[in-house]
Amino acid sequence: MKRRGDPRASAVCGNICRVSVALAIDARGLGHQYATPSGELTVLDELTLAVAEGEHVAVMGRSGSGKSTLLALLGGLARPQRGWLTVQGHDLAELSGDDLAAFRREEIGFVFQHFGLLDTLTAAENIELAGTLAGTSPAARRTRAVELLDAVGLASRARHRPHQLSGGERQRVAIARALANRPRLVLADEPTGNLDEEAASVVADLLDDLPAVHGVTVVVVTHDRLLAERAQRRVHLDGGHAR
Repeated sequence: MKRRGDPRASAVCGNICRVSVALAIDARGLGHQYATPSGELTVLDELTLAVAEGEHVAVMGRSGSGKSTLLALLGGLARPQRGWLTVQGHDLAELSGDDLAAFRREEIGFVFQHFGLLDTLTAAENIELAGTLAGTSPAARRTRAVELLDAVGLASRARHRPHQLSGGERQRVAIARALANRPRLVLADEPTGNLDEEAASVVADLLDDLPAVHGVTVVVVTHDRLLAERAQRRVHLDGGHAR
């Protein structure tokens, strides 16, 4: 995979010091449109966004503001039609095929609103599957699954299948699976959207702890203001721009 090295942003500290911060995400002038029966619909328009390594950012905005599109671009699931985007030092415009798949597998952990767990596998097996796709040895991926289930408070549920778990427990398994290959960036799309308040609070705590405990950057798309308030920074999408 091609990389640009470690992109850095300079932040002025008062009038007396300058701090250089490594960037996990550096997006400049991103533009993206969709064709509709009434014409082109612009969802991102000259969007600029910088996220520091280890930062926890919540992305908010009304429905149709481009939140999920932005997340797809950051995760390499879609390509920006205009602009420049690097994620963890990778210029995504230069990645395709196997390199793009490797980027997603090695650098990104995904958490979805509807969990995305395989019903035929146990909680542990769902986590191990990520390691299987990455070519990790059976012993190593089993050990990793045990560690992660313990980390999300579900060590006793390792052999349970998704239908035997509550919604909150399924999302905690999904978070563990997102961490299986030790990514540097976790992208979460409405992770509390299907949960009650108590379960959502547990998931919010786990996401909030990820930078400190696992050393990852976290970007969460959400309508949940309580979840957004846990983030270090909130970004609002409006008119295709980040504010």
